[in-house]
Amino acid sequence: ERSLLRGPGRSRPEQAPGPKIGSKLPHSRGLRPEAGDRSGREGRKVVGRVGSEFSNRVGRRKPPGSNGFVLSRSLGLALLLLLAGLATPAPARADRPPNILLILADDLGFGDLGCYGGEIQTPNLDALAAGGLRFSQFYNSARCSPSRAALLTGLHPHQAGMPNLAGKLNDRCVTLAEALAPAGYESSMSGKWHLGPPGPIGRGFREFYGFAEGHSIDCWDEKAMNRLPAGRPKHAYPPGKFYATDAITDHALDFLSEAKGRPDRPWFLYLAYNAPHFPLQAPAEDVAKYEPVYAQGWDRIRETRLARQKALGIVPADQPLTPRGITPANQFNTRTGWADREIPAWDALPPDRRADLARRMAVYAAMVDRMDRNIGRVFEELRATGRWDNTLILFLSDNGACAEWDPFGFDGDSGPRNVLHRGDDLAKMGGPGTYMSYGSGWANACNTPWRLFKHYNHEGGIATPFIAHWPAGLKRSGQVDPRPSYLTDVMPTCLEVAGAAYPARYRGHDILPPEGVSLVPSFRGEPARPRMLFVEHEGNRAVRDGKWKLVALRGKPWELHDIEADRGELNDLATRNPAEVARLSRAWDDWAERCNVTPPRARTSAGQAIPTPQIAGKALTIACEVEPRSPDGVILAQGGNRNGHALYFSGGRLAFCVRVNGKVTTIVAADTPSGRLAIEARLGRDGSMKLGIDGHTVAEGQAPGPIPVQPEDGLSIGEDSRSAVGDYAPPDPLRGTISGVRIVPE
Repeated sequence: ERSLLRGPGRSRPEQAPGPKIGSKLPHSRGLRPEAGDRSGREGRKVVGRVGSEFSNRVGRRKPPGSNGFVLSRSLGLALLLLLAGLATPAPARADRPPNILLILADDLGFGDLGCYGGEIQTPNLDALAAGGLRFSQFYNSARCSPSRAALLTGLHPHQAGMPNLAGKLNDRCVTLAEALAPAGYESSMSGKWHLGPPGPIGRGFREFYGFAEGHSIDCWDEKAMNRLPAGRPKHAYPPGKFYATDAITDHALDFLSEAKGRPDRPWFLYLAYNAPHFPLQAPAEDVAKYEPVYAQGWDRIRETRLARQKALGIVPADQPLTPRGITPANQFNTRTGWADREIPAWDALPPDRRADLARRMAVYAAMVDRMDRNIGRVFEELRATGRWDNTLILFLSDNGACAEWDPFGFDGDSGPRNVLHRGDDLAKMGGPGTYMSYGSGWANACNTPWRLFKHYNHEGGIATPFIAHWPAGLKRSGQVDPRPSYLTDVMPTCLEVAGAAYPARYRGHDILPPEGVSLVPSFRGEPARPRMLFVEHEGNRAVRDGKWKLVALRGKPWELHDIEADRGELNDLATRNPAEVARLSRAWDDWAERCNVTPPRARTSAGQAIPTPQIAGKALTIACEVEPRSPDGVILAQGGNRNGHALYFSGGRLAFCVRVNGKVTTIVAADTPSGRLAIEARLGRDGSMKLGIDGHTVAEGQAPGPIPVQPEDGLSIGEDSRSAVGDYAPPDPLRGTISGVRIVPE
């Protein structure tokens, strides 16, 4: 194995003022409070070493002069961050473009890091925050691949070709690696790709180690990892010594060592850990210290996290703790009995279930702890080689904590199977040969204090910790910035500091313009400019404009929340502010159409888009005037093959259909006159259906009820542009004229 260490006699650069990464650092809390002690003022010290034991596992000696880090409750993390914020030294300006280190965690919750209120030991990231800038309202795209697409391209995931876990980056986008190359940057990546073919080498990265396919790997399986281009040197690990987080870091250090040999060229390193994504797996020695912590249960953990978040200024002092909440119905919890049920109180669970769940969370925490220590190795390398001050470091998570799929988690594979581990089996959890998650109860705690989880567009699904650090260019230290920001902001930020231009064309293709705004003004402390942010994943949707956030679950009506007063999204103001709902929903519809989230909407003869009616659970009156010139074709349709309604002609006869949970009910006029027709159709709250022509009822019927959820397919006029509501083959366009369309939900 090739040694990447500096020699023991090599001089170390002079350290900059402020907390040193990898040395003695105060932490927000110890691991376990003494009985009756909730203040965190005194208690035993917990020592975690980036020393010989840890380093030998990953084939790297302890750096000379390093004694590891000591975590103490005697001085709170809040004081560390406050003192750093008061100091705010004016760093020297860089005389060359900075190196860029982008670190992405996988499924990390909003409140997991110490500097965001968590009890997990993350001293290296905590110190990064103390010397840098934290964002308290930074948003992601709710899921792995969509977030990675937005992060690397500066476009919304649907524009870049990755609206979900399938697909690949298209030819209308460029990655950060591709955009930085003309400015002289060399790019490398270590970790998880998850953006389809051709993989990172085909999208601008010079070096890669990790896994290019799939959402996760077995952390103990060295064969899951690849080194690209093929034939490049990679580390070999003795049997039983491979662990993915360590190996990802080993190869990142390789890339940094190689870049050191090209001092005239800046570099971009994308360090995308798979931790703490399931399967939850971690070394036993890392897990053991956390089991007593999580024996307290998720209710106690949520309370103490919120208290620390208030002390750190991450949330307002009057922020309430949201209820435990529910796990929305999904394909698996409908089979386990937990669909739309509230997460249980910890103390209501039997002892064996609490022991099983405490072990699951302890493994998760150990994954985060191990990731932080590995990040500390990277930081130490940058300091030791004089590259610390002029490296822009950005850290974030790709989505909120993962609740898949119910409060107890899964075993063996992502699905409904759960094993209640007891006795000796508890110690095996997280080791080689195991595969598990921790469930919605712990995900709820990891996302403290927000609602919901990964997949959803409520705060728990899309709010991420985000840290920026750059001594040579960031004029704020230890502060918290509340400006709403989004993944697409990373591209313009990196290009601005690099002095690089975003291309209009790349490899013969027109490139879509970037969607984000640079964060550099926030680095200088300049006020934020008003902007709107949009998110969609799996039919879950949201728009943020100033204090207002409009958000909805798939198939559910919009909720309106005043985020300044109610970021916990507990008070739905939609019925009291219909004008605001209409304004924001129109803006979301416009964005969704422009960014390929939804198909083109129906428009008036003047070209104005017709808003998509909100029809879930409501009676409907549908009216229009039609002069057909073909015997078949769709007049209008909203919805698809699960839920929706449609008016259409079939064989010259007018038909009205309603589809509820996949079942279609159709009524057809016995006779349809020719010429211009005034048509009215009605669906009652009881499911009754009526169809009229020129004021006369021509057909009646009975559907199972109103349409239960908001259809994903929007309103189409003159055809059914997506899946068919009725018994016709889409798009089934109608020749003729259609005017005066009115759809009135009641």
